[in-house]
Amino acid sequence: MTTTGEKLSLVGFVLYQIAGLWTFVFLTFLDVYGYNWWNWIIALPVNLFVGEIWPIYWLVLRPIFGN
Repeated sequence: MTTTGEKLSLVGFVLYQIAGLWTFVFLTFLDVYGYNWWNWIIALPVNLFVGEIWPIYWLVLRPIFGN
């Protein structure tokens, strides 16, 4: 039997992952950046990492570095 706290924890985890996925998609496909054939090797892992730390990206990095 699951408790209300466990259900809220699961909902929070799922919402966190959805926001991370959206950040990854935004950084990879929607942010205006001209990709070359070689920088996909670097951009995809970096975007994946930043997608997992999305609160830091949206609250700290994006305001500092702009755009």
